[in-house]
Amino acid sequence: MGFFKISDGGGRGRLATVSSFLRLNVSAKTNPRTFYASRDEGLTFDAVSDVASAAAADVIFYLKNTSTDKNAFVKHIEFHSDNDAVYKVYEVTGTAAGTALLPSNLNLGSKNAAEALFFGDAAVTGLTLGKVLGTHRSQAGGDGEMEYNDALILSPNTSIAIVYETGTTGRAEIDCFFHYEGINEK
Repeated sequence: MGFFKISDGGGRGRLATVSSFLRLNVSAKTNPRTFYASRDEGLTFDAVSDVASAAAADVIFYLKNTSTDKNAFVKHIEFHSDNDAVYKVYEVTGTAAGTALLPSNLNLGSKNAAEALFFGDAAVTGLTLGKVLGTHRSQAGGDGEMEYNDALILSPNTSIAIVYETGTTGRAEIDCFFHYEGINEK
């Protein structure tokens, strides 16, 4: 009977090991991609928008990926409002005007900053709305979320915005969770 070695295939020269019960030692990455991006690279963020007096048709959230070599993957977006509201997520173009904010790094030990332009404390202007990427309804005092499961991808220089489509003027808040990966990573 011959013996053979199983190597990692990633070119690092590591060999597979066998337990004392002659079982191959293996593991799997089963947590969401955001977990690994946060733990391993410090590249998972939350962009929090809080507009005290959102009015119908106001753009209350804007996020642009300013990285030149990484995609931003949106995991999910949470919607909160004082009043019944309809929100729409749009692909957008144009030059956004507002007060720039910083998304929070969810790995508190990381010093990485998001490579993003983010507005979210007042109505944002200067944008042209494109395709609708999602619609969400929220009840007064309620919240909810839209799951994108990392399928909403902002490649370099692309942007999304969220419009407080209809609703009585009042507080509206958005939490957008996203992470970065290199363009060619899989």
